[in-house]
Amino acid sequence: DSFQLELQACRESRELRIRRHSVPPFIPLRRLEREFLPGRLREFLATLWQLLSAFVARRQQLTLLQ
Repeated sequence: DSFQLELQACRESRELRIRRHSVPPFIPLRRLEREFLPGRLREFLATLWQLLSAFVARRQQLTLLQ
């Protein structure tokens, strides 16, 4: 699986904002954005990766059970 995330940097405020993405809607992306951006990009990406990995793993487990 692959998911895309495009961030946009605001020049005046040096903030990073999510411009567009293909992340499933149940992932709390806006909450992560408010919590981690702009200053903690690595933590933002690490947390997002954990959530997406858990989703993919659960989906694979469900496929195996069917």
